[in-house]
Amino acid sequence: MSTGAKDLPAVLQRYAMERDLLAAVVGGKSAIDMPRLRAANADEAYRFLQRYGFDLQVLSQRAALERLRSDAIGFCRGVLTTAYGDVDVPARFDGMDPLEIMMLAARATHTRPGVGEDRALQLESAWACALLRVMHTFAHAENYFQLAYYQEIRGAILQRFIEQVHVADDGTQVLVGRNCDVPLLRFEVKEAKPTRSVVLKLLQKEENVAYDLFDHIGVRIVVERPVDALFVVRALVEEHTVVFPNVKPTRSRNTLIDIEALAAHVETMAEALAAGDIEEAAALQSVACFASAPETAAQTEWNRHSSANYNSIQFTCRQLIRLPNPLYERLERARDVALATLEGPALATILASLDTVGVDREIQFFFPYEVQIMDRAASEAASVGRASYGEYKERQVEAVRQRVLGRVLELMAVPASARERRRLRTTAELRTLREMIAEAERDEH
Repeated sequence: MSTGAKDLPAVLQRYAMERDLLAAVVGGKSAIDMPRLRAANADEAYRFLQRYGFDLQVLSQRAALERLRSDAIGFCRGVLTTAYGDVDVPARFDGMDPLEIMMLAARATHTRPGVGEDRALQLESAWACALLRVMHTFAHAENYFQLAYYQEIRGAILQRFIEQVHVADDGTQVLVGRNCDVPLLRFEVKEAKPTRSVVLKLLQKEENVAYDLFDHIGVRIVVERPVDALFVVRALVEEHTVVFPNVKPTRSRNTLIDIEALAAHVETMAEALAAGDIEEAAALQSVACFASAPETAAQTEWNRHSSANYNSIQFTCRQLIRLPNPLYERLERARDVALATLEGPALATILASLDTVGVDREIQFFFPYEVQIMDRAASEAASVGRASYGEYKERQVEAVRQRVLGRVLELMAVPASARERRRLRTTAELRTLREMIAEAERDEH
């Protein structure tokens, strides 16, 4: 909502503020949750796009923006509207000029749905807003380093894990540690996320930018018991596969084992051993089988779509990546060719233009990856019931559907949530059943 200048006395009109715009800049709200775009006319919309990074006068940039439009329409049709038989992106958006989409989004209102032509205009503007939300997310999903160097980055990160995991002749896996080796049930490498999966994940995040996606690369390690998961963490740190200062604290989550309770239990067993109240084998077995999970309320809720039944240790670490700079290599090759084929002033001119001063031999940057560690029971529980990946994904889709298409569904009088759709289906089925019973009773009489 905003306070319109026309509603204020002339002396106060300069204080008419677009409150949702301010909320997106200084209030911690996401821009994609704004009800409409701010653009007074086509010139302002053009300048907005230009400063965003797409100049419609530059053919390559216009083509890139049109590709984002097509990707956004495909995402809406392929992911968000599949739950409804009569909801689809209007066909006229398929070839619509991006500037026209901008102007339609700027015309959007959040007043009560109108009727007739007014309702149709509101719906068209709501679709424009929905497409811009998805286009913006696609634009952020295409991280340059991830696109250009993904395989090299992936190889550099995974190589450390692969070197530490030994596979025996019988196929069993062991994580080698300095103090003890840890038997593994499974060591898995996450597959690269398709772009649509990246967009889906970003659309359910408050900040909605690609740099908030930390699991482009990840590994999952499954062990027999919860305590073994802590041995995995220790072994990874001891061998410097995980460089612990580079762990991102706000991304660490432990719902698998209560570390403080384990430490207290170890002390209790030590005291019992010292007092002669327990045999060594029994004490060791008691500690090895310790399985008390932390209080759920104490966990950091950084993924609100994860099931409460999904128990694991998860953390995100950044690895410093160094890659050869392709520009430096091309300049060096060009200099070699020039030295072999030219001479005199021509050679001097070419060499001056191929100077590598200020061009680094390597590109270096930190790149995040995710580690998940689970015990057998948690792994099995995660594959069925509410903790299953399919249901996790559906919860994501439901949240994104309401965030992106909420106004569209409101104007079309379509229930946004799966729960509401199920309720209406159940109500309709009950009504039909009641009608059948009533009809049967009439026939009896």
